Amino acid sequence: MSGLSYWQYFRKRRGNMKSETIIYWVVSALKPFRRNKIPPEKKIRGVELYLRGLSYRQTARILKISHVTVWEAVQKLAEAVYKPKILAVKKQRNFIAVDETVIKINGKKRYLWAAIDVESKEVLAVWITTVRNWWVARDFILVVLKSCEGQPVFLVDRASWYKSAFKSLRLGYLHVTFGPRNSVERWFRTVKERTKRFWNNFRARDWRRVHRFVFLFAFWYNFVRIHSSFGDPPGDVTEWLQEVMPQLS
Repeated sequence: MSGLSYWQYFRKRRGNMKSETIIYWVVSALKPFRRNKIPPEKKIRGVELYLRGLSYRQTARILKISHVTVWEAVQKLAEAVYKPKILAVKKQRNFIAVDETVIKINGKKRYLWAAIDVESKEVLAVWITTVRNWWVARDFILVVLKSCEGQPVFLVDRASWYKSAFKSLRLGYLHVTFGPRNSVERWFRTVKERTKRFWNNFRARDWRRVHRFVFLFAFWYNFVRIHSSFGDPPGDVTEWLQEVMPQLS
């Protein structure tokens, strides 16, 4: 690699990589798949097609593998990506949009929380909760701060739970209805565009599996999916790998 480190080599090539190649590098580092007769390249392609919007069965027909194999590949990668519980590396953040939306799991109402860096468009954190109040908002903001240096300004709507949460943390925030805060609302639309295939109602025996899927979708959004504003993913997966790998070793 002509004297380049592993990470320098990867970063140099990242801009020209296809999405499956980025996932392949992540899989190579995290090793989520067990060895069997299905080549890892097919599993990676299956994960990519599923995250782009196909069903398990549609993906299986295209790749000529079972839908169970596709399901297992998605679950295993979701578990591996979720394990370090980091969606974005710690860096200077100036403005962060925070919001929550209603989803359903097995027909029951739940709340999906998300935080977006307004400038980089990275998803900094996602949560699923059964209730929506100030102490849940406070705990979520504390998770978001793990990806922040400096003192970012939070952009939120006028929900009472945000006022109480920020007051308890002594953090600055702004009430914003339009403009910059739209970044988090657009991300919710992207999620629901994907989940409308199953009528925005997740079916899972364990809600934590839904949480891991949403985390994986946010990871894919950050590091694999091309963002229209940049012509590249919002985040740099090499930075993410450099941060999480020491925790997993």
